[in-house]
Amino acid sequence: MVNENEHKIVDVISRESKLTQRELSKKTKLSLGAVNIILKRLVKRGIIKAKNLNPRKVEYLITPKGFSEKAKKSHNYVLKTVNLVKAVREEIAKIVLDEYNKGQKRFVILGNDDLADIVELALKGFDYERVNDIGQIKDRNSLVLTGGNNRRIYDTRHINIAERLGKIYWGVD
Repeated sequence: MVNENEHKIVDVISRESKLTQRELSKKTKLSLGAVNIILKRLVKRGIIKAKNLNPRKVEYLITPKGFSEKAKKSHNYVLKTVNLVKAVREEIAKIVLDEYNKGQKRFVILGNDDLADIVELALKGFDYERVNDIGQIKDRNSLVLTGGNNRRIYDTRHINIAERLGKIYWGVD
């Protein structure tokens, strides 16, 4: 399977085949020497094919094997992302269930970002509402769940989910 830097090059070549090594270097943010070495390695492994257009110009083409490698890498990335979202949703569900078992029956999701979307997935089956602004909360007895790291809420009981997940996954306080 192709590594991360090889994948960057294959990805760029799949969109633009007539780039110079210098242009590939700029687009991938890899050194010119690294691009040269990686291209040679990819040609040797049959991932790409180099076609001389003239003595100074080369076109790089992705082979069927190269497309297959790119698809595998993309597939693995998607699986990793889906598994991460699932794990985060499960951690959030544990947090919510713990609060529910302590007597908290109503929840509010504050925010409109990706983490708030995952919090909403975790709250399926619970009594909750989702708002973009603290002033929109109807029931002040609700536990407010925020997604953003920078949200500070005063005079309302709340849990910053990003901070809580940081403690769980990375030991960050």
